[in-house]
Amino acid sequence: MPSSLKPVVQETLSPGGLPLELWLMVMKLLPNSSARSCLQVCRSWHDMALTVLFRTVKLHFTGSGLAFYGDFSTQQRVVLSAPISERSWEILDYIPTNSKFAKAIKYIIVYASVAPLAFEKLCLIKALRCMPHLLGFEWISAHSPCVIQNIQQTLLVSCRNLRHLRYPLDTTPPPFDPFPQKLTSLNLTPAEMWENEDNAFWYIIDVFPSALDTLTSLTLACVSMKDIPTQMFQMFARLRELTLWEPYEIDALLLPLRHEKALESLSLRGADGGDNLRAFLRGATALLPQLTTFVLTSDEYIEGDDLNAIRDFLTAHPGLIRLHLCIYCPSRLTPILYPALAKLQSLEALWLDTGPGEMLDIRPLLAVLPRSLQVLVLYVHHDCFGELLRCLTEFSHLRSLCVPYEEPLTPQVLAIELKHLTFVAAGKSVRYVERGSSDGTVELCAAPLLEVATWHPSDFGDDLNMAWMAEDLKSWITSAEWKVLH
Repeated sequence: MPSSLKPVVQETLSPGGLPLELWLMVMKLLPNSSARSCLQVCRSWHDMALTVLFRTVKLHFTGSGLAFYGDFSTQQRVVLSAPISERSWEILDYIPTNSKFAKAIKYIIVYASVAPLAFEKLCLIKALRCMPHLLGFEWISAHSPCVIQNIQQTLLVSCRNLRHLRYPLDTTPPPFDPFPQKLTSLNLTPAEMWENEDNAFWYIIDVFPSALDTLTSLTLACVSMKDIPTQMFQMFARLRELTLWEPYEIDALLLPLRHEKALESLSLRGADGGDNLRAFLRGATALLPQLTTFVLTSDEYIEGDDLNAIRDFLTAHPGLIRLHLCIYCPSRLTPILYPALAKLQSLEALWLDTGPGEMLDIRPLLAVLPRSLQVLVLYVHHDCFGELLRCLTEFSHLRSLCVPYEEPLTPQVLAIELKHLTFVAAGKSVRYVERGSSDGTVELCAAPLLEVATWHPSDFGDDLNMAWMAEDLKSWITSAEWKVLH
């Protein structure tokens, strides 16, 4: 067992007379290496450090179903995957043996491929039975495991405080009983089973009846908006985050959204252009007064009429703080959006992708963006980089920049020229920027690809902008070498 997980046998010392909350605030500011050292100080510090280091535990089960580095040898894949999987097994085996450790864990995130033999010992189920204080459980994979029904039932019975739940639906049977927990976040993706004409909304009504009055975040895939039963309209009135992957008949979503009063984030991923999308966007211009985050992605080229509808939608929501547009269109049509972008004076994060073969005219685009921008992800041709760098020096608040090519703008050049960058991704080079407080030296620390490939919004703490795009960014950065299951 790793020493960082073993209980410390020392006399309990007083933590200086300060309130526990203050000590926790201080420990949260420490790097993980320092927090791990706190485990060895005394029992009080050990318990506090546990809650900081292991509040969220990510488990990685990299079986044969998960593709690692397609260009690498089998031996290199094993070197990459074996240690992280072994560590995950050790953590699961340790949870039932230490109640303090089990109590410290509030969120479990499982990255796994389909590996039927991996759970024959059911150690995950044994661990969950010892975690009545668990608040969140996520199973991130392309398919459900063979024991998903047992996992569901264990969460239902043992984790009565559960508030956040995510697992994929393919041919997943419902649990034996409905969930009694009052969930606030529910993510049921991917969902291949809905392609067989099953109704995801009735599944929620049957399996999560207690959550209909408490859900504030909902993520679904491959659903027709015409299938939303009227029983769920009041749930839509309370939602703050709604994410739909490959939604059908999107214009029908306008009816339940008329009951919406609190929606702050709307994500339409893999949406088809055309009449349905235009009808929705134009109908929603008078809705969603609290909207601060909007994501629209499409795998197909869209037309000028679609861009006009997007422009009108953005113009009607000037309070947007985060905007992600992946809309493949000829670059000559992109200026249609500029008048709307100019009105987004509260914008802090922008992700703009108009297609790999398109060349954006950088200066007119950046001229309309607010100088308060903190995060920028731009898919631009390498010929634009010189102009891009000259324009970006005007954005004094820019902290994170992502561009698709490493040359000629290396992370070192970007970090030196843009004085406030703390994170930069140029092509496949992902770096954290550390600056000397006295001499102004710039040091770049590489982000390990194993870390990048399992980024989760929780990894970015209070940085809401980076948390917002964490999963999209990891998919982009790792797309050429990894198949990331998300």
